Amino acid sequence: MRQKRKTVWDYLDGKKLVDVVKAAPDNNMTVADLKEEIVKENPGHEVTFNVQ
Repeated sequence: MRQKRKTVWDYLDGKKLVDVVKAAPDNNMTVADLKEEIVKENPGHEVTFNVQ
């Protein structure tokens, strides 16, 4: 039985922004580092992450 691959989506003010799992290797970063960078780059906005 094959398991579905999970991914982490970034939501900025409730709108889907980017797939963090796919964007991290493109930017030579880990998922955790990219999540921190997204939060730092968007002060004053509600940044949430959702695993799907």
